[in-house]
Amino acid sequence: MNEEAMHLLVPRRLDDPPKFILWDFDVAICAMGISLFGIMAGYFLTAAVLGVAVAYGLQKMKSGQQAGYAIHLLYWHLPMALFKRTPPSCVREFIG
Repeated sequence: MNEEAMHLLVPRRLDDPPKFILWDFDVAICAMGISLFGIMAGYFLTAAVLGVAVAYGLQKMKSGQQAGYAIHLLYWHLPMALFKRTPPSCVREFIG
């Protein structure tokens, strides 16, 4: 590996999210999770293509949004039993 290629691996800013190859880590986990489910079900190729498509769509949806956008989506669309320490999503204003 030449010296110029070694500098490409260094993040440009300290606040950059962790990456896995080309994707953010949460997008890569989504693609790998779908592929893992496909391996267990016996449909690896179909699940791998679906995982890449879902990861591509999630990456496109996240572009131009704040850093924690995926967590915000989970908060608004999953049942409240998963988020015990947060207030209900229907509460818009807080007193105090």
